Amino acid sequence: METTTFHITPFFMEIDGVQVEVLEVLKSVAVSGDTWYHVVVCIHYNGIKSRRYSLDVKDTKDLTNKLKIEITKIKFIDYAYGIDEVKRLIT
Repeated sequence: METTTFHITPFFMEIDGVQVEVLEVLKSVAVSGDTWYHVVVCIHYNGIKSRRYSLDVKDTKDLTNKLKIEITKIKFIDYAYGIDEVKRLIT
């Protein structure tokens, strides 16, 4: 028997110690027949709430991987330039 995970938006995910708010998920089917999801997210990093932006993903694993990349970018900016630069860039 197959089980399906069901979330009602908005919900939170924790990726690499950072809270990510998933605000909306829209399912779409490409011309090729592939199913894609348009996901609107907001990252909460060290008390800073980012602006909303969207990611197009195939599944939850793809979403997690893309969020890990985005969070790693934010952490590098914080390390190199400081939290004020992070705030300037993501809000």
